[in-house]
Amino acid sequence: MTSVELNKYINALLSKSEEAYLMAIEIINKPTINYRTEGFCFFICNAWELLLKAYLINKNQNISAINYKDDSNRTIGLDECVEKIFTSTTDKTKNNISFIRNIRNKATHLILPEYDYILSPAFQRCLTNYNRFFKKHFPDYNLNEKVTPYIALVNPGNDDNISSLILNPTNLLLLENIKNELASDESLGQTLRLVATKKESEADIVYTVVKNGDNKATMINVPKDIEKTHPYTTTEVIKKIKETLELSLGPNHGFTSNTFQKICRKKGIKNNQDYCYQFPYSTNKIYKYSDITIEYVSQTYIEEFANNKKSA
Repeated sequence: MTSVELNKYINALLSKSEEAYLMAIEIINKPTINYRTEGFCFFICNAWELLLKAYLINKNQNISAINYKDDSNRTIGLDECVEKIFTSTTDKTKNNISFIRNIRNKATHLILPEYDYILSPAFQRCLTNYNRFFKKHFPDYNLNEKVTPYIALVNPGNDDNISSLILNPTNLLLLENIKNELASDESLGQTLRLVATKKESEADIVYTVVKNGDNKATMINVPKDIEKTHPYTTTEVIKKIKETLELSLGPNHGFTSNTFQKICRKKGIKNNQDYCYQFPYSTNKIYKYSDITIEYVSQTYIEEFANNKKSA
């Protein structure tokens, strides 16, 4: 096989991997589907397998790198790919893939309750790891042009109300095992934040506050815990922004602490308490930043990055 044919085969694997990845995101974000847990695990495992096969072929420049040694007509599966690439037993990406694969295997042989909300932090970590690996090893591939790599699930309520299948003793044991595994896995939390704005064009939800009527609505200002609303130091917020940019722009995004300070000055971030809070008792001006700072600065930089790329 020539190098041109090899590259064409690698790109085909990457394309199919991306399709499976998009299917995983689409199915997990469909509130009307009651097969989200199983569907996500099936498709994201397939996406990882195809991506890792593309990596092995590209690394060895030989298509036989994904074949069994004793049978060239068969290709290795996800488990073998993972063992070949992630050699450390403590690798967090490896452990996360193994966790998702175990859920997939259980879903193949059992009828599972809908554990989407419980599992969503591990699912999001899996998507993030996939993005980082893809962007790192195939930076020229335009991943995420069609989708934002995040999932959004609503808490279904108490565990007892998730599904009648929870009454099955096997599923009760499975739920406890899942919770124990999640406690030891590096997962991502998710936060939903609603912000009131007077600009209707910027709003996702439109509401009206009336003084007279049967159903009165009143705006209440609640004291804020700054440690919770603004949990990030300058170093921590820059790290979070870099992680976000890596998903969209790849590892060579070029964002630095100087870039952060420049955007802060340009956009007046440190003067806006929605983004930044300065502790008044500090003589050294300790700044703490909110979650929306990460989103706002990341989006600002992505737009500037795209404009600079066009003008270059």
